Amino acid sequence: MNFKRLLPIYLGAAIGPMGGVGVITLLPVLAKVWNISIQWISLTITLYMVPYIIFLLFSGPIAHIFNTRKTLLFGFGVYALGGLLSGFSPSFGTLVAARFIQGFGAAFIAPILMALVGEMVNPRHLGKAMGLLGVMYTVGVTMGPLISGVLEVYFGWPWFFFFLMALALAVGAFYWATSTEARKTETGSGRISDALVLIKRSYSYPDLRFVSFAAFSLFLGYIGLMTFVADHLKISFYLPSDRIGLVLSMTGFFGILFSPIAGILGDRFGRKPVAYAGMGGMVASILILGSVEYTYEKYIILFSLFGAGSATAWTSLNTLAVQVIPDLRKPAISVYNSFKFTGYALAPLVLSFLYVPFSIAAVHWAFIACILVGLIFTSRMRSLPG
Repeated sequence: MNFKRLLPIYLGAAIGPMGGVGVITLLPVLAKVWNISIQWISLTITLYMVPYIIFLLFSGPIAHIFNTRKTLLFGFGVYALGGLLSGFSPSFGTLVAARFIQGFGAAFIAPILMALVGEMVNPRHLGKAMGLLGVMYTVGVTMGPLISGVLEVYFGWPWFFFFLMALALAVGAFYWATSTEARKTETGSGRISDALVLIKRSYSYPDLRFVSFAAFSLFLGYIGLMTFVADHLKISFYLPSDRIGLVLSMTGFFGILFSPIAGILGDRFGRKPVAYAGMGGMVASILILGSVEYTYEKYIILFSLFGAGSATAWTSLNTLAVQVIPDLRKPAISVYNSFKFTGYALAPLVLSFLYVPFSIAAVHWAFIACILVGLIFTSRMRSLPG
C-alpha cells in the first residue's frame, strides 16, 4: 500500500460523516434560534441528503468514465462552499439551501474514496484497509457531534460549518498535491448517458442489491436513533449540547477501536459472520438502554457498546460492497451509497412519526426492527472471498 497516496483518502473519509452526524447536536439549538419545531429543523439533514443521494448515483460513474482526480477535487471544493454559506446563513431557509449545496459536494467524495481504496489495495488485505477507512468514518461520526457541541457552546453554531469548510479545503489540497492524473477506465462515447448504463449494469447484480438494502435499513435505524436520542436528552434531562455530543460521540470512540479489528476478522473469518456479530451488539445495547433507569453514565457505557457493534457491522458491509463487482467498482459503490444514505435522509422524517406521539421507546423498537431487516438482506448474499 502506498501510504502517502492513501492518507488524504483516509482523511477525506471523515468529512462526510462529520458534517452529517455533527449537525444532530445542533438541531435543538437551531430549532430554538428560529423558533421552529424539531421536525422542521430536521430538514437540515433531509435536504442535505437529497442532492447527496441523487448525485451519489452519478458521481462514481462520472469518475469511472472521465477523470477520478478532477471529480474528487470538485467534490471537496463544492463541499467547502456549502460550509461557508451555511455558516453565514441568516435564516432557516438560507441554511437549508446552503446545506443542499454542501450535500451536492459530498456526493462527489464518499463513493470515490471507497472505490479508490478498493483499487489501490491488494484484495488479501482489503478488509484491513477498509477497517482503517472505517476508522476515519468513525472519527467523523465521533468528532462531529463533539466538535459541533463544543463550538456551539463557546463560539456559536456557525463555527461548526466554518470548521467543515476549512477541513474540506485542507484535505482537498493534500489530495491534489499527492495524487496523479487518473487515466480513463472505461472506453465509450464519453457521454453522461454512459453513467446511466453503468448504474443499470451494477444494479443488475443481486448481491449489490442485497448489500445496498441492508445498508439502507441499518442507516435508517441508526440515524433515526441518534437524532431523537439527542432531542430526548435535551428535552427530558436538560443536557447542554456538549454533554449530548459526548454521548453521541461514544459511538465513535469505541468504533475507532473496533473498525480495524472487524476488518482483520473479516479477512480471516468472512465478512458476513462479522457483520452479524456487529448487528447483534447494536441490538443488545439498545435493548439494555430501554430497560434501565436513566443516568448519564449508563448512556455513556451503552453508547460505547452501540458504537462497537455499529463499527463492526459497517466495516463488513462496506467491504462487501467494495468487493461485489470489481470491474464496476465505482458505479457499484455509487449505487450502494445511494441506498445507504437514502436511509439517512428518511430517518429523521420517518421516525418522527413514532417519536412525537410515542416518545423515545418507539424509536428504540423501530431501530431494532431495522437492524433485523438489515441482517436478513445480508444473509441473502452469496459468500465472497475474504
